[in-house]
Amino acid sequence: MDSTNSQGAVNVHKFGTETFAIFQTVAKGGIWMVHFIWGKKDFRAYLERVTSSAAEAGHGPPGRGVVLVSPEGERVGMSRLQYLYDFEWFEFDKVGGHGLAHDEVRWQRGKDVRYVELPKDFVETALELACREFRMVREEPARKAG
Repeated sequence: MDSTNSQGAVNVHKFGTETFAIFQTVAKGGIWMVHFIWGKKDFRAYLERVTSSAAEAGHGPPGRGVVLVSPEGERVGMSRLQYLYDFEWFEFDKVGGHGLAHDEVRWQRGKDVRYVELPKDFVETALELACREFRMVREEPARKAG
């Protein structure tokens, strides 16, 4: 399924008191991207097909270990999460500090580092936005016998 949505109506999603607007979605060649806005900040989440070993081991970027399933049955995981600052995209590095309602998230571009205060569980929210936009569902983890 190859599709792009960059024109027309803007999809808006609410999570509690936070509102996220979808600016653009792209699904092409096994890569899915959702560009969304929270407040005055732009973010992009990239999803790619995952192998079972990588998903089970939980290796990789934000949202590691979380597997989504596309409507076509493809197993997908988040490969990148980016933040736009001063016309340059910064890569998610880690959650640096936790507050009651917000987390301080560290973003990096080469040697440049930015800290941004974002709603709690921001990575989970980005995954949920992708689920909603691309009609994906979370894969239930396998239960261990015992």
